[in-house]
Amino acid sequence: MNTETVKAGTVETITMQIARVSLITLFAAMLIAALHPDVRSEVRGAVMKDYRTVVATAQGRLSADAELYTVAKVKTRDSLALEIYENGVDGDQRLIEKIIIPDAKDGYFSFDNQTTNLAIDDVDGDGRMEIIAPSFDRNLIGRLNVYNFDPEAKSFQRIIR
Repeated sequence: MNTETVKAGTVETITMQIARVSLITLFAAMLIAALHPDVRSEVRGAVMKDYRTVVATAQGRLSADAELYTVAKVKTRDSLALEIYENGVDGDQRLIEKIIIPDAKDGYFSFDNQTTNLAIDDVDGDGRMEIIAPSFDRNLIGRLNVYNFDPEAKSFQRIIR
C-alpha cells in the first residue's frame, strides 16, 4: 500500500467517526429536548411565531360607577392575560388594564351549568362583580383566578384566599 492510500483511508475513518459522534450528539440533544419540559418549551418558543388569540370575552358592571366593561381573555405564545376595556357611549372601547394571569395554560370550569373559561359574577357576596378566569399551571394543576375592582387603587386586584 502506498502512503496516499493509507492517508485517504485514515481521513475517511476520521470523517466517519466525526459524523458518528455528531449524530450521537444530535440524537442526545433531541432526546433531552423531547423529555425535559423546560427545554422543550424553549425549543418550541424559538421555533413558533408570536401570536395573539382572544379565547373568551365577557361583559359586566365591574365597578360602582355602573359602567359596562368588556373583559377579554387573551392567549399569546408566552402568556395568558385579561384585557379589561371600558365601553364608551359611542360603542368604542378603551383598554384600561391588562392583567397577566400567573399560569400560561387556559382552563375551563363549570359555571351555571355551562363550561366556560371566563365569567363575571359576585363570587364573595359583597354586591360587586368579580372576574373569574381559570387556568392550569405547567403541571396541569387547575387554578381559579378571581379579580375585583379596588376603587381606592383604581385597578383590578387578584383575590387570594
